[in-house]
Amino acid sequence: MTVPPPGKTPIHTIPGQPRFSTEIWRQIALWLPRRDLKTLLLVPHVLSRIASQLLFRKIDLHFGSDKWDSQRSADILTRIITDSAFANLVRTLRIFVPGMLANALPKLSNLRNVHCSMRWKDMYSFLRILETINHRIYGLSLMPSDGTGELRFPKFKHITQFSYSANGGNPAEVYEFLARNKGSIRTINLQNLNWSFPSDVISIRNLTHLDFLGTFQTDSHALADILSNGHQLESLRLQCMLECSASVQFRDFPKALPFLRHFSLSLLGYRVNDYDFFPAISDFLRGRTELRTLQLIVPSADYAHRRLGYDANVWGVLPSLTHLQSLSATLPKDVAAAVAMWLVPRSVQSLSLHSISSEDVVAYVSQLRPGLPPSLKFIGIFQSQIDDVAAVIEHGFPTVRLARIDEDYYTVTRPAAPASGQVKLEEWPKARTRYNAKEWLEWFECEDAEWRDPTEFL
Repeated sequence: MTVPPPGKTPIHTIPGQPRFSTEIWRQIALWLPRRDLKTLLLVPHVLSRIASQLLFRKIDLHFGSDKWDSQRSADILTRIITDSAFANLVRTLRIFVPGMLANALPKLSNLRNVHCSMRWKDMYSFLRILETINHRIYGLSLMPSDGTGELRFPKFKHITQFSYSANGGNPAEVYEFLARNKGSIRTINLQNLNWSFPSDVISIRNLTHLDFLGTFQTDSHALADILSNGHQLESLRLQCMLECSASVQFRDFPKALPFLRHFSLSLLGYRVNDYDFFPAISDFLRGRTELRTLQLIVPSADYAHRRLGYDANVWGVLPSLTHLQSLSATLPKDVAAAVAMWLVPRSVQSLSLHSISSEDVVAYVSQLRPGLPPSLKFIGIFQSQIDDVAAVIEHGFPTVRLARIDEDYYTVTRPAAPASGQVKLEEWPKARTRYNAKEWLEWFECEDAEWRDPTEFL
């Protein structure tokens, strides 16, 4: 016991583990990433049981991908059917390729979020089962793999998170579903390049997260609708075919979206000359010190940059975004490599570069290196020809833990002695990158490196 100052209570120190209640341990475990929870399963402590309960709040089922995944998924379904206590733990269910779900779904009485990725005919049957069991579903994510059929949506009326991604089909059923849940939806993700933005069937003023992939047609005022009504938006991502003159819509609302923390604009194509487009976006973003994530991606051709006003002035906005943590952008053609990184805020920890035009990528990234943010953990390089990934990482990015080259992820390991050899890269298995990238990015403290996947729920 230490002797306290006069008037203070003595402090008693008890050797051994802290004697917290189960509820306090649970509150601590809630802050841990899933990989840490998996490690706790091996600990002979109450934390093991808590970790198990938290891990099985989210379940992934994979049928037909490989033998191990199929057997694991079958075992989980059996456990759900036979163990009601286990079934009651599940809050989020993600299904990739159909399985025998008719007997298991009714057991999941606390199910709140569902993602479904399969052929539309199988999805049609699955949604019929989901509708009949009368669970109160709040999050629904649908990804028909063939994307060509017409779905009959469940008559849910309290959806707060909705995601739909497809390559074709008529939007009528989707729009009807959105209209039915207009008052409750807070997070929406729509991905279909053939569709226009459905301003009439969603309440933009209620949204906090909006993610849209589609077409802004010639007479579209959708951007103005979003900017004028999206007062509560914290996250906005637009991946679009641009057919309208959009710059004036950004000019009309320069102070819109006051709570914006994450902004992304990716042009998938364009059919318009709008030389003020990116200058208008630059002025819209300038000085937003609370912005955490920024993505600006444009087609790589020189004429595309000219026709859309994507030049050094756009990159010059970056120093005003003083709390930015994740940046993904196409480098403007008129920004020298030696200067580009010095304009990136020092707070950035995840950086992705698109369409590096240099034929010698190693020499190019060597010029970037002096100006890199000091705490950079993640680097992504897209749409660039790279023959030696390890050399690019070694010469250009000395602090990163993870690298992504197009669709391939790598864990970066450096020798203990800097002069003892080249960095080593461990490529991630494809199953990890497809289904569990978020979990592993979180493990390496790079969770801000990429946008939230449509299969994930808040």
